[in-house]
Amino acid sequence: VVPEWAAGWPEVPLLGVPSYAFLTQFAVALIPALLVELVTLDASQKLLLQFGIKNKDREYIPGSDDSIAVARAFSYGEWIEHRETGRVFRNIGSLFSTSLLLKRLQGPLLVINFVSIFVLFYDLYIRPNGSNVVLPTLPFTISSFALGLLLVFRVNNASLRWVKARDLWGDILNVCRDLVQQASQWAHSREAFLDFARWVPAFAASLMCHLRDPRAHDLKEELVAAGGPADSCEGDAQGLSAQDVDLILSRPDGMNPAHYTLHALRTKLIALGVEPQERLLMEANVSRLINDLGACENIFATPIPLGYTKHTFRFLFLWLILLPLALESALGVGVVFAVQLLAFGLLGIEDTGVQIEEPFSVLPLKRVCGKIALEAQVVRQSHRSLETDAVGSCEFDLVAAR
Repeated sequence: VVPEWAAGWPEVPLLGVPSYAFLTQFAVALIPALLVELVTLDASQKLLLQFGIKNKDREYIPGSDDSIAVARAFSYGEWIEHRETGRVFRNIGSLFSTSLLLKRLQGPLLVINFVSIFVLFYDLYIRPNGSNVVLPTLPFTISSFALGLLLVFRVNNASLRWVKARDLWGDILNVCRDLVQQASQWAHSREAFLDFARWVPAFAASLMCHLRDPRAHDLKEELVAAGGPADSCEGDAQGLSAQDVDLILSRPDGMNPAHYTLHALRTKLIALGVEPQERLLMEANVSRLINDLGACENIFATPIPLGYTKHTFRFLFLWLILLPLALESALGVGVVFAVQLLAFGLLGIEDTGVQIEEPFSVLPLKRVCGKIALEAQVVRQSHRSLETDAVGSCEFDLVAAR
């Protein structure tokens, strides 16, 4: 039955079908695909920025075309927001606004949509009688278990690398705190302590620059920032001098900045003049930093075996490309949306593993370095009052007791 509003519509040339039916079917089928493409347009992203829906201050990985963001370090407010009931609707709504996942999956989803549309178009309008191209669902059912295991192992291995990197930087934070406190308590010279405490946060900044894309950070700027907040960099609170920064920048060839900084720390440790037992403890801390440096370099230089990563994606993509041939006869015009939904879910899982496999680009290392720099600056600036307050009412001279 032809609707009244469609009366008089011509047929589609070569196909011999009413144009209203053709347009209606494909409008329904293409809405999901068109929505994804519309949201990922540069003009749409700029519009979201103008209305404040997208965070303009978000930090992105260099070379990612603003499609991969650096993780945020959570505070109390973020954890409350993360747990509240409204997160369900917020997370769904953010998929089409602040989320970067669709932007990264735009290319694969577009190809899969084209295949789904072609299968639907062929089945509805082109195929000769009795020559329908259909695949049975049984092969997909059987292979889905193997595909699921591949994806789980892939993401699990990437998660282990991310957790290990996070733990290494947690250890770096703790050791840097310990070294600054040890130098503050045990150094026989105030000047030697101040010099040593300026180099400790420089190690964290140097390591961050060493592990990230050179376009992400300027080593000189990060070394200056390692002195702590600029509005407090006066007197004892000052960071490395310009001469010290130049020493790191002009280090010998073949020695990365973090390694050079640790070498300098060991040399300056001798100048502290601490007792042998105290020096052993501080040497052990410097050795832990060397171990953390090597462990970070190991994670960075050795990805998950490339053959495993490539085979997982090839298997997944081929599985999704052929899926419309098995679902079209049962779903009709809904095949495009169904396959796109499945592709988004499975490709999103695979993409998560890829993004966290190299964790140093996405971890909030800048926040960790800033915390180390701030705390070292506070101890340099207030080391005398910190010791006096800790002694309290004890009636003895702490310096004389040493």
